[in-house]
Amino acid sequence: MTIALGSFGPGRLLYGSDWPLAELGGGAAPWKSALEALLDGLSASERARVFGGNAADVYSLS
Repeated sequence: MTIALGSFGPGRLLYGSDWPLAELGGGAAPWKSALEALLDGLSASERARVFGGNAADVYSLS
């Protein structure tokens, strides 16, 4: 994650749960919690970009 964040920044990363495969590793919630911990040093707005804002922009969602 450090490499991806350093290379692309929070304005270019998109969160994906990898469902249904995530269910094999305990479900999506533990994976999301792990990513939240990795992104703990980002501001609230930067985390919001990674967890949905960037995807909304890329896919023209409102």
